Amino acid sequence: MLEVIEKSWNEFWAYYWRVDDRHNIPGISEWDRKLVSFIEHVCRLKPPARILDLACGGGDQAKIFAQKGYDVLGIDIAPPLIRYAQQQFSTEKLKGSFIVGDMREIDYNAEFDACVILSGSFGFFGDIEDQKLLCSIQKSLKKGGKVFVMFISANKPIRHERTWREMKDGWELGEGWFDAETSVRCGRAIIIRKDGTVIVPKEEPGYHANERIRCYTIPEMLAMLSKAGLKYVASYSARHLDVPPTPIPKDAIHNIVVGERKI
Repeated sequence: MLEVIEKSWNEFWAYYWRVDDRHNIPGISEWDRKLVSFIEHVCRLKPPARILDLACGGGDQAKIFAQKGYDVLGIDIAPPLIRYAQQQFSTEKLKGSFIVGDMREIDYNAEFDACVILSGSFGFFGDIEDQKLLCSIQKSLKKGGKVFVMFISANKPIRHERTWREMKDGWELGEGWFDAETSVRCGRAIIIRKDGTVIVPKEEPGYHANERIRCYTIPEMLAMLSKAGLKYVASYSARHLDVPPTPIPKDAIHNIVVGERKI
């Protein structure tokens, strides 16, 4: 008989998705390095600039920034991820710090040369809270500081789909769909171990495996940047990270925006 076990975000899911699962994606380390180089170029950054990495996960991109000589502060709501990031920096003797916290609660005043939100971590909170977050980011940036936001585009929504894949000790079953009325991408997943254990996400507020992520269009993102006092700089596609940027196909989905604090 299968045994069903509920796991909270901090007990299991955070570390699974952002460390164990992520590090098994083919080519992910190379993609991280390419992304960091792209951010450096489009945000015109040079060491020892100070970077605020929100929803930093296990610190994979933060580590690359630090290896290049940047001063990084990473914030994530999941204690297991912050511990992992701290261990990475300690092992390599890198300069940087990490804080367990909700990025909606940041309160900095003109302290950073750039702020990054990567890996689709923007959109978890809905229109009002997402707008407040951008306002807080604007306040945290120095004059001329840049914000680099990756988000999920509403221009190419996913179809309702069910997926499965084999893991080293079981199988992951997933389901995803797009709610057109709210422009929200929804998803859930369970893990079935070979020993008959079924791991499911525990119902709880905040981050958990049953995701609801607000998807945005470029015009929506531009309006939010403007409302936050950030000047729009450019938009890009996460599938085209060449340095220097090259013209991308006209049908490419833009899911990155860059803004700048002018005053």
